[in-house]
Amino acid sequence: MKVSVFIPFCNEQGNLEELIARVEEGVAKAGVEGELVMVDDGSRDGGAAIVERIARDKPWVRLFRHRTNFGLTQAMKTGFAACTGDIIVFLPSDLESYPDEDIPKLLAGFTDGVEVVCGRRVGRRETKIFLSKIYNEISQALFGMGLHDMNWIKAFRRECLPDLELRSDWHRFIAQILYAKGWRVIEVPVNWYPRKSGRSHFGFTRIPISFFDALAVKFILTFTKAPMRLFGSFGGLQMLASVVIVSWMLYITFALDDNAFRNRPLLLFTILMFLSGTIFLFMGFIAELVVSLKDEITKRK
Repeated sequence: MKVSVFIPFCNEQGNLEELIARVEEGVAKAGVEGELVMVDDGSRDGGAAIVERIARDKPWVRLFRHRTNFGLTQAMKTGFAACTGDIIVFLPSDLESYPDEDIPKLLAGFTDGVEVVCGRRVGRRETKIFLSKIYNEISQALFGMGLHDMNWIKAFRRECLPDLELRSDWHRFIAQILYAKGWRVIEVPVNWYPRKSGRSHFGFTRIPISFFDALAVKFILTFTKAPMRLFGSFGGLQMLASVVIVSWMLYITFALDDNAFRNRPLLLFTILMFLSGTIFLFMGFIAELVVSLKDEITKRK
């Protein structure tokens, strides 16, 4: 079995030498053939030169560079495309995860029927733990995976790559996407260590970004194949409610001789609700056409 360890980095010069040494030790402990794929996402601190120097003596280390910082999702696209192993292990470059400990732990989780293994941080002590808790609670509510730490290190079989849709900041949702596509996901406990060098690239701005990205991922995974279920439900309910209200107003006017249509705000609200429902219904038809076109393009490819 060959294992590809993928590590993106940006301005992590102080961590890279120890990081690569620990990866080499972790692969040796696991007793597998390994390669290290590193993506420099626009570093300005000379970290790429360190990796290039090490790679000259260690051909199993490969470096890919971005001219500027494109973000973690784009770095993943570059790195995953370059990985050749049967299993891909994703690790951070900040040494909050020790590869010599975590690579064997992640690989040991691949028992029969398991395709994705996530690491669950143990002993974590930092201010960002509050943000992670919010993220995990939102993910649990939307996806129902039963995991405790969905945005940390992970490993998955190469066969999962075709089902891994990555765009925007969807790097946080690898486990959720693969779980929704039917792959079996488990988690194993791993140690957390405080950062030794550099600074974190993530802050409180992650909260609104993660929330809206989670909704987008859930929508794409749930309604992409049948968008009419969403738009048709909203539109149909609004149209039905407007018909019920108008029927009630007609009954009061003609059966009880009380002109309910004098209630102009209610009448205008009913008309707007009916028009809104009609718009949602037509949006559902348009979305179905878009999905059909996407499926046809996929088949041709």
